[in-house]
Amino acid sequence: MLKRLQYILFYSALSFISITTSIYASPSIGIGSMYDVFTPETQSLTKRVYNTGTSTAFVRVEILEIDANPKVNQRESTQKEIKAGALTQERLIVSPLRLIIPPSGFQSVRILWPGDREKERYFRVRFTPVLPEVNDGFGMDKEEISQYKKNALDAGVNVLTGYGSVVVMQPKNPLFNTVIDEGNKQVSIKNNGNATIILDNIRYCENAKSHCENKSREIILPGRTFILQKKQNNKINLTLIEGDKSKTLEY
Repeated sequence: MLKRLQYILFYSALSFISITTSIYASPSIGIGSMYDVFTPETQSLTKRVYNTGTSTAFVRVEILEIDANPKVNQRESTQKEIKAGALTQERLIVSPLRLIIPPSGFQSVRILWPGDREKERYFRVRFTPVLPEVNDGFGMDKEEISQYKKNALDAGVNVLTGYGSVVVMQPKNPLFNTVIDEGNKQVSIKNNGNATIILDNIRYCENAKSHCENKSREIILPGRTFILQKKQNNKINLTLIEGDKSKTLEY
């Protein structure tokens, strides 16, 4: 039960909600997938942040490193500061760190890891809408900020919800060793390798591939186990992804 709780906490979205008073007009962001996996072949990736709301979204990006060791209850910490005039490779780079997204628009961010990949590492990238302030990196002057806040308050824009995406940095030399144990009531999938595996397109179907429930996806960290409970008169269909290889399974 504890392991399952830790699993849920690790992959859940982070929401940041201020005072809720009205829903007439507000920025509303979306980040697509809640996690992104860097395979050994991946050098960088581009992620789109959408604004489906009716007012401009000012989004601040924050990066935290996750210690996924179950003994420390998954701590998150900020990355080390860069010393003046020096570059360090042991940092996840996300650019830009400030986004201005118009209504019904999007902006892309680039995620890059230039450092060592001897072991798997994990990061959380937070995308948080904020009300702009002077000298906060959005490049707005006092008059523009005042006008934006006035329009926001007049329209009742007080709901600011952000999300956190988990970035998995697989090692340079991944070893995949997935052990699947099928019983009468459940299917146990254990990751005995050194890199995260993905269970994609998980579906419960009454027949071979019809009358199916909505698809879901799970990722399993090294040393972790995920359990699929069987249902009467249902088949479980899924795709196991190990690095750049995948195979379809049915139970």
